[in-house]
Amino acid sequence: MAIFQRPVLELPPFGKLEYFSAYWRGSLLLKAFQKEFDLIVRAEREGPSSAQAAAMSRLLTDVAAIKSSATEPMIDVHRRSGLMPDDLVGQPENIWNSLDPEEIEVSDASYYDNGRIAILMIFGSLLNTDFAPAIETADGQFMQVLDGT
Repeated sequence: MAIFQRPVLELPPFGKLEYFSAYWRGSLLLKAFQKEFDLIVRAEREGPSSAQAAAMSRLLTDVAAIKSSATEPMIDVHRRSGLMPDDLVGQPENIWNSLDPEEIEVSDASYYDNGRIAILMIFGSLLNTDFAPAIETADGQFMQVLDGT
């Protein structure tokens, strides 16, 4: 009996990916968040598309600006959820201290009606384990912060 070998790719900008059924898994360090995220790329066996690679390349280039754009919306999501950290007065960037990078999910072209690629950066809350907000980007550009409850 043969042992099944999962296909593996080393593909910039994603790094090393391992194929599962209809998606690829790996991990990715985003320096702006100082930790690795688990990575899921929704793609068939042939691997991520050029559109997915372009969206991820743009996100990687602009990740510090995306984080900056997401800071106030992330605070608003926390405020609406009743999970405001104590150390934000005068230092809104401290919101990121209450979040742990968990997963980046890269959609295929069917996520939006117009074929853009959604990339969601999902965070676990250190204040409430049931709270997992996400930053949504489209083709690597900041769109919004999604409520995680």
